[in-house]
Amino acid sequence: MKTIVLTGGGTGGHVIPLLALVPELKKRFDRIIFIGGNGMEKALVENEGIPFFAVETEKFHRTQIYKNIKIPFALHRGIARCKEIFAEYNPSVLLSKGGYVALPACYAAKKSIPIVCHESDYTMGLANKLVSRFATKVLTSFEDTPGGTFVGNPVREEIKRGDKTSAAKKYPFLHSRKTVLFFGGSQGASCINNVIYDALPELTQKYNILHISGKNGDFSVPDGPGYHQIKFASDIFDLYALADMVVCRAGANTLFELASIGKPTLCIPLPKGTSRGDQVLNARYFRDKGFIDVLPQEDLFMESLLYKLKELEGLKPPVLDLSKTNERIADEVFSVAK
Repeated sequence: MKTIVLTGGGTGGHVIPLLALVPELKKRFDRIIFIGGNGMEKALVENEGIPFFAVETEKFHRTQIYKNIKIPFALHRGIARCKEIFAEYNPSVLLSKGGYVALPACYAAKKSIPIVCHESDYTMGLANKLVSRFATKVLTSFEDTPGGTFVGNPVREEIKRGDKTSAAKKYPFLHSRKTVLFFGGSQGASCINNVIYDALPELTQKYNILHISGKNGDFSVPDGPGYHQIKFASDIFDLYALADMVVCRAGANTLFELASIGKPTLCIPLPKGTSRGDQVLNARYFRDKGFIDVLPQEDLFMESLLYKLKELEGLKPPVLDLSKTNERIADEVFSVAK
């Protein structure tokens, strides 16, 4: 029996691509298990019916450095727990999507299990940099990313099955106006939320606004004929189908999904300093190839947003063909399984 272990977490960007691969992995492996932390990955994975094992993890803090003193102790305990899981399930290969959550499983597998790590962003994150030093195979989503084999980024099959009619019934907007979908990633984005609230009278004069604000949104702002705010969307593909335009961050998974359906998109990348700058590079790549437009966060104001939306109305992006990507990645992983 061939068993694959999936690992990654902390944000949806480390989990959703792994789940996108599950249909192809099921064709090659008899059993799939997932090792993660206690973040959003637990609910996402269990919802897919995949056995989930939570191990102790500790996030790396880029600004509050003193908090990192906990990392070695948590990592030691996490590695020990992963070895117990491996002893029970005898994995043939481990596939990591990165993030601090993936480190215990990767270090536990280092000497006994083939490891494949996949990087979604234009540059490697810290966890993947560490794991790439001893991984059996390193895969990348961008052809320009050094240190790995270019395979593309996994995209969920459901993206092609978005139901515009279903979304339109749930959010009955004016048909005479274009609908703009705003969201800030799995954690939300306060800077995007705040400019929407400030610009709402002007935005709703011209557009229908569907706003996924995250749990920290201001829900004292009332819905109206041209505005609906929700915390989270389980039907994101239906919302993609409903939207004429999308405004979002520049996480790689989101950009690949939107490019695969040719959706006019305005990106507001998470700036360097707040992050390691990966979203800025992701956005630059997609902008240079004509898939998106970009509005830097430091230039995000009501006036600049309205101006960019007007420009976005005329954007007709190409469609990125990712039809064979999941199959190609699954083949690469299976090729090193013991």
